Amino acid sequence: MTTTSPATLDEIIELIKEVKPGIADQSVTAEQSVVEDLGLDSLDLLQLSRRINRQFGVDFDLDSWNAEADDHQRSVASIAAAVTTDNHA
Repeated sequence: MTTTSPATLDEIIELIKEVKPGIADQSVTAEQSVVEDLGLDSLDLLQLSRRINRQFGVDFDLDSWNAEADDHQRSVASIAAAVTTDNHA
């Protein structure tokens, strides 16, 4: 399991809440699925990936991340891990 810095995870959660304002008051954890648990659809995910790219200066590859969904169940932590990996590449 890949660990990420809390700041990155917190920033990802904030971006998710910006994309999906209806969950702004909910507690979001690293283990939650952004699709199944938080209700993001394909357009929300596209918007989230663009915000991640802009905020972190990385190329978050949404297609690759989706292709690995069987491994990570589209968890919040998997997004933060992908961003952290990209930042250190």
